[in-house]
Amino acid sequence: MRKTTLVSALAALAVAAASAGASTGASTFKFCTNPTFPPMELASPSGAISGFDIDMAAALAKTWGAASKPVNTSFAGLIPALNAKKCDAVISGIFVTPDRLKQAGAVVYMETHRVLIVKNGNPKHVSGPNGLKGLKVVVQAGTKYEEYLKALKAKIGFSLQSYPGDNDAVAQVLIGRADAVLTQDTSFAFQAKAHPGKIQVAYTFPAKDSFGIYFRKSDAIGAQIKSGVAKLRSNGTLVKLAAKYKIPVADLK
Repeated sequence: MRKTTLVSALAALAVAAASAGASTGASTFKFCTNPTFPPMELASPSGAISGFDIDMAAALAKTWGAASKPVNTSFAGLIPALNAKKCDAVISGIFVTPDRLKQAGAVVYMETHRVLIVKNGNPKHVSGPNGLKGLKVVVQAGTKYEEYLKALKAKIGFSLQSYPGDNDAVAQVLIGRADAVLTQDTSFAFQAKAHPGKIQVAYTFPAKDSFGIYFRKSDAIGAQIKSGVAKLRSNGTLVKLAAKYKIPVADLK
């Protein structure tokens, strides 16, 4: 009887130890991401994923003693994959919006601005959203940019074509098949470096957008993420990563 009791006690201690390890995050932090939005995240021909968000996720996981692992996911499937427990969080240059907050919790880590990108010299003289009337406009599919442009198109009229990735959309402007693309200032920073002198910002939207890390509302990891992001902000990690990827440093302050 005493032997049985001892075995049971040892088993209980083992379970408790395992639970303690899990609660401190000593494991792998899996995050869903769609690597089609450089410099936030992009994939190489071999499939390796890199970018600001990937480096940030690695630094974030270290704040609670974990390693990080990106899970390549379609953009439209990011929140569904999170809620299906295919990952612990979503980190993918994704906006914090009221409709998404109904589905998951979020921690903001960056504030940015939307921009209209055109060919250098702005040959169509785009000076704002209404200047898109009658033009050929492109955008990444499944994004809030696309939703906005569809509504604007119904009001003023223009040609709208959606593409799987932000790179694909910007490429249409570069090769002359489109007059403008709606994206983010982070994307312009990457594209301007990759294609010097070929594109410019025609218009910067005054309102800020917030990029956030989404997590399941019922999970304790939400508190770890909030604390971790605060630490990365205070110790300068976020600003250093912004400088590395040529993202406006003001977006991280």
